Amino acid sequence: MPTTVQFRRGTTAQNDAFTGAAGEISVDSDLNTLRVHDNSTAGGQALVGETSTQTLTNKTLTSPTINSATIAMGTNKITGLGDPTSAQDAATKAYIDSELSSLSSTTLTEGDTNFAISDSGTGTITATVDNTTHSTFAAAGITLSQGNFVGDLTGNADTATTLATARAIEVSGAVTGTANFDGSAAINIVTTNTADPTITLAGDLSGSATLTNLGSATLTATIVANSVALGTDTTGNYVGTITGGTGIASSGATTGEGVAHTLSVDLSELTDMTAAMVGTDEFIVLDAGADRRKAANEIGLSIFSNDSGFTTNTGDITNVSVSGTGLSGGGASGSVTITSNATNSNTGSTIVARDGSGNFSAGVITATTTAARYADLAERYTADADYEPGTVLVFGGEAEVTQATNKYDKRIAGIVSTDPAFLMNESLEDGISVGLVGRLPCKVVGEIRKGDLMVASDTAGHAEAWRDESNPPAGSVIGKALENKTGASTDVIEVVVGKI
Repeated sequence: MPTTVQFRRGTTAQNDAFTGAAGEISVDSDLNTLRVHDNSTAGGQALVGETSTQTLTNKTLTSPTINSATIAMGTNKITGLGDPTSAQDAATKAYIDSELSSLSSTTLTEGDTNFAISDSGTGTITATVDNTTHSTFAAAGITLSQGNFVGDLTGNADTATTLATARAIEVSGAVTGTANFDGSAAINIVTTNTADPTITLAGDLSGSATLTNLGSATLTATIVANSVALGTDTTGNYVGTITGGTGIASSGATTGEGVAHTLSVDLSELTDMTAAMVGTDEFIVLDAGADRRKAANEIGLSIFSNDSGFTTNTGDITNVSVSGTGLSGGGASGSVTITSNATNSNTGSTIVARDGSGNFSAGVITATTTAARYADLAERYTADADYEPGTVLVFGGEAEVTQATNKYDKRIAGIVSTDPAFLMNESLEDGISVGLVGRLPCKVVGEIRKGDLMVASDTAGHAEAWRDESNPPAGSVIGKALENKTGASTDVIEVVVGKI
């Protein structure tokens, strides 16, 4: 059974705020139209009125007549137009594009005449008229294949054989002369010299001469003092004979032009000294780059090293005794040798010596440490393979530990240590050092931010960052990242093991 229809009336604002009952109809007194309500939508659905101003949404107009002279579309589009058939019809973009595509940018046609241009190569354009070459435009100029250039000339340029007005050609300066030229015949300029030129030498030569009426003149040259460079401005022998005296060795050409000669000290040419030396005899010495003399009695033995063979009995030892662990030898006089039993190996009752790398071996050392060379605490465990430092390990496999292969594995043991600061259970010779606490290099995969919790990934032996907002499973956390890493590839970063 149909239900009762209720009616209300009010302004547009009142209707916009009114939800009404399901199927209730209200009257919009401002727009003079009806609205149907559904008990949930404010304003309901407006019915179309004949004279009211309304916005139509999702309405189909069949054969509408629009009486307004202007349709404002804004950013909207009119779609679905057909191709125009008369001059006043609207056209689509596709129709205009197809019409323009038939036009050529290189060809013009008017009546029976066709004019076209084409690219004939780099820098050359050819123009044709009715498929026949008319002209060629190139960098060198324009070439006409048909017709001639037509110009509108004035005056007597077309027929004249001489200049309309004769012009004088004049020479001025040191030489003068003049002649009239109208183009009817060749001209001859007779010149007159108005100044006698003077030629002057400069540079390494001096002298001058004046050409009177351009006649002959004699030029006498004089070489300027100190201006000749030997070997550059001269030829011939300008070196006499070079001879080295006693104690001077001479080598190379001894005479000629551009002589290359060498003189050097040759003490082997000096006469042999057969007499015994006395204190006043002198040595020739090189002192700070200068040759000097030094008397024998002015030279003390203190300047010589005993390694050079000098000996003295002054202050000879009387007795050397040796005491102390690891030392032996000694003597009463003369040459004395003291020997130690120092070694870098772990040997009892010996003196500790470092090897070539500065290292030594020892058993138990009692000492107070202020710093460790490395940064992690590790313990040795048996492993099913020899894994690289940085490999993530879990408890399991054929031995005590094996590399992690399962994402979020809760059996985390630690990371293979590079060189631990303190190693527990080191007597396990076949074991592998597993970092339990501290900073260690760790193999990782994927994007990582500093401070991320690190858990096992499904890439063997690699860790990845925990990305879930919830806490990771108990026993799955390896530690926290100390570095950032971008990209999905594998890499090695530092991780603080034991930090959760």
